[in-house]
Amino acid sequence: MRGVIFFLLVLVTASLSVNAISVASDYLADDTLVLIVGTSKIYSIRLQNPTDYEASLKVDYDNTFMKVIDYKEIYTLAPKETGYRILFNITAPKKLGVYKASYTVSEVEPSGGGGLPIRLKINKTFNLRVIKNPNKFYLSYEHAAYAIIVLAFLFYVFRKKRVRKSLKRKLRKFL
Repeated sequence: MRGVIFFLLVLVTASLSVNAISVASDYLADDTLVLIVGTSKIYSIRLQNPTDYEASLKVDYDNTFMKVIDYKEIYTLAPKETGYRILFNITAPKKLGVYKASYTVSEVEPSGGGGLPIRLKINKTFNLRVIKNPNKFYLSYEHAAYAIIVLAFLFYVFRKKRVRKSLKRKLRKFL
Protein backbone atom coordinates (compact mmCIF):
# COMPACT_ATOMS: atom_id res chain seq x y z
CA MET A 1 0.00 0.00 0.00
CA ARG A 2 2.87 2.35 0.77
CA GLY A 3 4.24 1.69 -2.73
CA VAL A 4 0.97 2.71 -4.35
CA ILE A 5 0.75 5.88 -2.29
CA PHE A 6 4.37 6.73 -3.09
CA PHE A 7 3.75 6.12 -6.83
CA LEU A 8 0.67 8.37 -6.81
CA LEU A 9 2.58 11.09 -4.97
CA VAL A 10 5.42 10.96 -7.52
CA LEU A 11 2.89 10.99 -10.36
CA VAL A 12 1.12 14.06 -8.96
CA THR A 13 4.35 16.01 -8.43
CA ALA A 14 5.63 15.09 -11.89
CA SER A 15 2.38 16.23 -13.50
CA LEU A 16 2.61 19.70 -11.97
CA SER A 17 5.22 20.77 -14.52
CA VAL A 18 3.65 19.28 -17.65
CA ASN A 19 3.90 21.43 -20.76
CA ALA A 20 1.87 20.73 -23.85
CA ILE A 21 1.23 21.94 -27.33
CA SER A 22 -2.25 22.01 -28.78
CA VAL A 23 -3.81 21.98 -32.22
CA ALA A 24 -7.23 23.37 -33.11
CA SER A 25 -8.78 22.43 -36.46
CA ASP A 26 -11.79 23.30 -38.58
CA TYR A 27 -14.97 21.50 -37.58
CA LEU A 28 -15.96 18.55 -39.76
CA ALA A 29 -19.34 16.92 -39.23
CA ASP A 30 -18.75 13.20 -38.53
CA ASP A 31 -15.03 13.83 -39.18
CA THR A 32 -15.82 13.90 -42.90
CA LEU A 33 -14.95 16.54 -45.48
CA VAL A 34 -17.31 16.33 -48.47
CA LEU A 35 -16.00 17.52 -51.83
CA ILE A 36 -17.36 17.38 -55.38
CA VAL A 37 -15.22 15.48 -57.90
CA GLY A 38 -12.24 17.59 -59.03
CA THR A 39 -12.83 20.51 -56.63
CA SER A 40 -10.69 21.66 -53.74
CA LYS A 41 -11.21 23.29 -50.37
CA ILE A 42 -9.08 24.99 -47.75
CA TYR A 43 -8.85 23.21 -44.39
CA SER A 44 -7.00 24.95 -41.60
CA ILE A 45 -5.40 24.09 -38.30
CA ARG A 46 -4.12 26.43 -35.62
CA LEU A 47 -1.01 25.62 -33.62
CA GLN A 48 -0.97 26.78 -30.02
CA ASN A 49 1.83 27.00 -27.48
CA PRO A 50 0.43 27.62 -24.00
CA THR A 51 3.82 27.14 -22.31
CA ASP A 52 6.26 29.78 -21.10
CA TYR A 53 8.91 28.50 -23.50
CA GLU A 54 9.43 28.62 -27.24
CA ALA A 55 8.26 25.49 -29.10
CA SER A 56 9.48 24.11 -32.41
CA LEU A 57 6.91 22.04 -34.27
CA LYS A 58 6.94 19.97 -37.42
CA VAL A 59 3.88 19.15 -39.54
CA ASP A 60 3.77 15.88 -41.47
CA TYR A 61 0.80 15.15 -43.69
CA ASP A 62 -0.56 12.76 -46.27
CA ASN A 63 0.27 14.50 -49.54
CA THR A 64 -2.01 12.33 -51.67
CA PHE A 65 -4.88 14.83 -51.44
CA MET A 66 -3.41 17.55 -49.20
CA LYS A 67 -0.86 20.29 -49.77
CA VAL A 68 0.24 22.87 -47.22
CA ILE A 69 0.16 26.47 -48.40
CA ASP A 70 3.47 28.19 -47.46
CA TYR A 71 5.00 25.01 -46.03
CA LYS A 72 7.90 25.30 -43.57
CA GLU A 73 10.10 22.50 -42.28
CA ILE A 74 9.89 23.82 -38.70
CA TYR A 75 7.25 26.10 -37.21
CA THR A 76 8.56 28.06 -34.24
CA LEU A 77 5.95 29.30 -31.79
CA ALA A 78 6.67 31.98 -29.24
CA PRO A 79 5.66 31.43 -25.60
CA LYS A 80 1.90 31.72 -25.03
CA GLU A 81 1.29 32.03 -28.78
CA THR A 82 -2.15 30.90 -29.90
CA GLY A 83 -3.55 30.68 -33.37
CA TYR A 84 -0.58 30.15 -35.70
CA ARG A 85 -2.59 29.14 -38.76
CA ILE A 86 -1.58 26.44 -41.26
CA LEU A 87 -3.69 26.08 -44.40
CA PHE A 88 -4.14 22.79 -46.25
CA ASN A 89 -5.42 22.82 -49.82
CA ILE A 90 -7.37 19.56 -50.12
CA THR A 91 -8.18 18.43 -53.65
CA ALA A 92 -10.75 15.74 -54.42
CA PRO A 93 -9.62 12.98 -56.78
CA LYS A 94 -11.52 12.17 -59.99
CA LYS A 95 -12.92 8.92 -58.60
CA LEU A 96 -15.94 8.79 -56.27
CA GLY A 97 -15.49 7.22 -52.85
CA VAL A 98 -14.33 7.75 -49.30
CA TYR A 99 -10.63 8.33 -48.65
CA LYS A 100 -8.53 8.87 -45.52
CA ALA A 101 -6.53 12.06 -45.00
CA SER A 102 -4.27 12.73 -42.03
CA TYR A 103 -1.71 15.04 -40.53
CA THR A 104 0.62 14.90 -37.54
CA VAL A 105 2.00 17.80 -35.52
CA SER A 106 5.05 16.83 -33.51
CA GLU A 107 7.46 18.68 -31.30
CA VAL A 108 10.98 18.86 -32.70
CA GLU A 109 12.67 19.88 -29.48
CA PRO A 110 11.12 19.50 -26.06
CA SER A 111 9.96 22.71 -24.46
CA GLY A 112 12.32 24.27 -21.98
CA GLY A 113 11.80 24.14 -18.26
CA GLY A 114 11.77 21.33 -15.79
CA GLY A 115 10.25 17.94 -16.03
CA LEU A 116 10.92 15.05 -18.31
CA PRO A 117 11.80 15.90 -21.93
CA ILE A 118 8.85 14.28 -23.70
CA ARG A 119 8.34 14.95 -27.39
CA LEU A 120 4.67 15.58 -27.91
CA LYS A 121 2.81 14.43 -31.00
CA ILE A 122 -0.77 15.06 -32.13
CA ASN A 123 -2.26 13.02 -34.97
CA LYS A 124 -5.57 13.65 -36.75
CA THR A 125 -7.23 11.46 -39.37
CA PHE A 126 -10.45 12.37 -41.15
CA ASN A 127 -12.50 11.09 -44.06
CA LEU A 128 -12.59 12.72 -47.48
CA ARG A 129 -15.84 11.83 -49.23
CA VAL A 130 -15.93 12.56 -52.96
CA ILE A 131 -19.39 12.96 -54.47
CA LYS A 132 -20.92 13.79 -57.87
CA ASN A 133 -21.93 17.35 -58.60
CA PRO A 134 -25.59 17.58 -57.56
CA ASN A 135 -26.23 20.40 -60.07
CA LYS A 136 -25.08 18.33 -63.03
CA PHE A 137 -27.06 15.70 -64.96
CA TYR A 138 -25.35 12.32 -65.29
CA LEU A 139 -26.36 9.59 -67.73
CA SER A 140 -25.09 6.14 -66.92
CA TYR A 141 -24.93 3.16 -69.26
CA GLU A 142 -27.70 1.53 -67.27
CA HIS A 143 -30.04 4.48 -67.82
CA ALA A 144 -29.13 4.62 -71.50
CA ALA A 145 -29.92 0.91 -71.90
CA TYR A 146 -33.33 1.39 -70.26
CA ALA A 147 -34.06 4.34 -72.53
CA ILE A 148 -33.15 2.35 -75.66
CA ILE A 149 -35.37 -0.56 -74.57
CA VAL A 150 -38.31 1.78 -73.92
CA LEU A 151 -37.84 3.53 -77.28
CA ALA A 152 -37.64 0.21 -79.11
CA PHE A 153 -40.84 -0.97 -77.44
CA LEU A 154 -42.67 2.26 -78.30
CA PHE A 155 -41.43 2.08 -81.89
CA TYR A 156 -42.72 -1.51 -82.11
CA VAL A 157 -46.14 -0.60 -80.69
CA PHE A 158 -46.66 2.44 -82.92
CA ARG A 159 -45.45 0.63 -86.00
CA LYS A 160 -47.84 -2.22 -85.31
CA LYS A 161 -50.73 0.26 -85.02
CA ARG A 162 -49.65 1.93 -88.23
CA VAL A 163 -49.52 -1.38 -90.08
CA ARG A 164 -53.02 -2.27 -88.82
CA LYS A 165 -54.39 1.09 -90.00
CA SER A 166 -52.84 0.71 -93.42
CA LEU A 167 -54.22 -2.85 -93.73
CA LYS A 168 -57.70 -1.59 -92.80
CA ARG A 169 -57.48 1.12 -95.49
CA LYS A 170 -56.41 -1.38 -98.14
CA LEU A 171 -59.24 -3.73 -97.20
CA ARG A 172 -61.79 -0.91 -97.49
CA LYS A 173 -60.51 0.04 -100.92
CA PHE A 174 -60.60 -3.54 -102.03
CA LEU A 175 -64.13 -4.15 -100.83
